[in-house]
Amino acid sequence: MKYKRIPKGPYCYGTNGICCPYWREEKGRPYQLNGYCELLEIGDWMDDSRAGELWDQIKVCDENLDW
Repeated sequence: MKYKRIPKGPYCYGTNGICCPYWREEKGRPYQLNGYCELLEIGDWMDDSRAGELWDQIKVCDENLDW
């Protein structure tokens, strides 16, 4: 299951510091508009995106939110 690789908690990184394999920083985009989730195919810069804080690695996929 692909969701098993998503870290637990509200962030795109786990307590062990390992980043979610679906999160990435989109180079060339302005700061605070450069986060991207490959799982949901959304980025901070997208007008219709529910992201908004992916740049800060705030999770928007709602997977494994419990610690």
